[in-house]
Amino acid sequence: MSVETQERLRELGGATYEDTVVEALDALEADRFWAEAEAAAAWRRDLPAAERERREQAGAAVDRAFRRIR
Repeated sequence: MSVETQERLRELGGATYEDTVVEALDALEADRFWAEAEAAAAWRRDLPAAERERREQAGAAVDRAFRRIR
């Protein structure tokens, strides 16, 4: 690991390098999660209305089936 990277890690202020790296990875994963969620929502919005309706009906059918299991 370069000295520059070590200094950047120190500046983040975690208790240990490991804690700092874990926090950084968690933040990166969260950013990626929301970027992927936003992309999926945009894709869903761009579907033809009939396909969106079909998918909504299929999801509702699954929800009803799970409610009957309880």
